[in-house]
Amino acid sequence: MKSTSLAAATTVVVLAASLAACSAPGGGDDAAASSITIWHNSADSPAVLDLYERFEAETGIAVELVDIPSDAFESTTTTKWATGDRPDILEYHPVKSALLPLNPAANMQDLSDLPFVEKSGDLYPAMGTVDGVVYAAITGFPSIFGVYYNKQVLADAGLEPPTSFEDLQSICDGLAGSGVAPIYESGGSAWPTQILPLLYGSEFNAGDEYGSAVAANERPLTEPDGPFVKGLEAYASLRDNGCFNADATSGTFENAITAVYDGTAALTALHSDVYASFLAAAGDDAALLDETVGFVPVSATEPVVAYAGGPIGTFYAPKTGDAAREAAAIQFIEFATGAGYQDLVDAGPAFPVIDGVTTPDDFSELQLAFKAAYDDGAAVAFNSNIAGFGGFATETTKLLAGQTTPAEAADSMQAQVEQASKAAGLPGW
Repeated sequence: MKSTSLAAATTVVVLAASLAACSAPGGGDDAAASSITIWHNSADSPAVLDLYERFEAETGIAVELVDIPSDAFESTTTTKWATGDRPDILEYHPVKSALLPLNPAANMQDLSDLPFVEKSGDLYPAMGTVDGVVYAAITGFPSIFGVYYNKQVLADAGLEPPTSFEDLQSICDGLAGSGVAPIYESGGSAWPTQILPLLYGSEFNAGDEYGSAVAANERPLTEPDGPFVKGLEAYASLRDNGCFNADATSGTFENAITAVYDGTAALTALHSDVYASFLAAAGDDAALLDETVGFVPVSATEPVVAYAGGPIGTFYAPKTGDAAREAAAIQFIEFATGAGYQDLVDAGPAFPVIDGVTTPDDFSELQLAFKAAYDDGAAVAFNSNIAGFGGFATETTKLLAGQTTPAEAADSMQAQVEQASKAAGLPGW
């Protein structure tokens, strides 16, 4: 297995072009493919990297890895894709808002009839599916969005972990003058600023009801009393009431993790995929981390988390025009979701999303909290299947900085969704 390094990220485009040449139409249709190319996230876990190696050993098909830098993952992938370059396997987000720009009907193989689909419960069609066709093979447990909290900080102040936005404000009031930031916000990283407004709407999106209505142009994001505007207003209220850290507009999610672990902040809204970073803050001592940090669901008035499929371990099989390599790509997906799946889950360890394998032991208390929140009525993040939502983090970061109002942010997002939906020719637009 060959891979570029992070240090060589600037050579990725050149390498990808040479590898794509191996996938040109007519190159090997009459014989089994000897290799496949995978565009993969440079932040792939050791378990996923091991999956690639085990596929090589099992099949004799060489895996050529092309690193897509994790810190510019979406933009790098879409830029390369727009040039017409194609891998045999693409590791990417399963949410429709990310999938639609890739034009899956024209560019992706249909995976609907593969065995993993029926074995994945109700994960599909909420993820990786467009117009009833499954294009993604999801092997990883979804990203769970909620609130991390420092147990000792809350206990010392006589406060309970939050379950609602009213609770967030109560914690803010209860920690006033304590020197502890009630909520650490990460405007410098930008992407975390969208989490709290999205969490507000989780309880309104059972069965993707609200998100589907917005995607079909049945409900505008600009509804004055709708979940979207109310979530933005609740976020602005927390800002105005001094609930965030003093450097909220420049703070980073890495600093949020450190602050909550150290107790200089009480809470932060992030997703479950940063668990490894919290563990590192605790010196890789899972028991110590469990003693220090908890995780809870929070929405407008009820404890409901939002979830979304992540890119790590989510695979697509693009159409390359080379029948042999397309068949080898399907072979990889069958291995990743079949014969190789138990080892992938064990190596994580990870909670399985495909039936028929055994769940590993020895999960930490914090990891079990993610699973419990998911099992207890989690709702898919309502923006997951709405086209044109890529600019939301920009809008919430501007809102955090006082550069826009909730109504203006909603107007901007409605315009972006309308433009993207019309461009994609979606029903209702």
